[in-house]
Amino acid sequence: MQNKQIEVLGKKYSKPISCLTAYSPAVANILDGLVDMILVGDSLGSTLYGMNNTQKVTLDMMKAHGEAVFKNVNKSISVIDMPFGTYKNTKQAFKNAKHLISFTQAKFVKLEILKEKDVSIIRHLSDKNIKVIAHIGVTPQSYKDFSKIKVVGRNKMQVNKLVSLAKNLEDAGAKLILIECVTKRAAEKITNSISIPTIGIGSSNHCNGQVLVFDDLINLSFNNHTPKFVKNYIDFRKIGRNAVKKFVKDVKNRRFPSKKYSYS
Repeated sequence: MQNKQIEVLGKKYSKPISCLTAYSPAVANILDGLVDMILVGDSLGSTLYGMNNTQKVTLDMMKAHGEAVFKNVNKSISVIDMPFGTYKNTKQAFKNAKHLISFTQAKFVKLEILKEKDVSIIRHLSDKNIKVIAHIGVTPQSYKDFSKIKVVGRNKMQVNKLVSLAKNLEDAGAKLILIECVTKRAAEKITNSISIPTIGIGSSNHCNGQVLVFDDLINLSFNNHTPKFVKNYIDFRKIGRNAVKKFVKDVKNRRFPSKKYSYS
């Protein structure tokens, strides 16, 4: 896919947009200004709290992590997920989105859109001047068991439905489309069919940007099943375990704390 100039919140990008998740101030401080976008995603349910899915993530959890993260974000664009069950209709969606943005100061809210009827929620929020990212393809909030997730867009009918949904979401006012776990052909067709940017996760390089969970990036996640699209850039689990072994050895041999690390 050829690079094309795209615009997000008035800033023009001529190269693909980078996005990573952050759930703590420390990680936000690392990411700010390096990645284009920082997402406080509901994947914190499984990543931080060991949940089997994201359906038990609450609005209060998103508020707490969103506030902590975005206080430490000054350069990157801030995005936060609307958790499961908080946008069942237009009235509920607006109330919760407005509250979430006000509390966390996020620039975008992200909603998972499974059906055409949900497009009206995006339209309502957009009409109320809330900047929305629509999440299509695989929508994790729909699953109690992540092992049952399958790639979408393997046949012509699925591809056409995704393209139609993306077009309708753009028309409804979505500012970006996040595409999860769709085939290369589907991602390319969606991206080329709309004028707003697409950000992919497990959806090939036929998107205008890419997002990953930070814990997956550094191999900190303890999930038994690692999705095919995850690339570990460092093995923090190995690095961390080696550091712990050295600490334990120093303690056992009374080398820590030494004079340097003690008060006189």
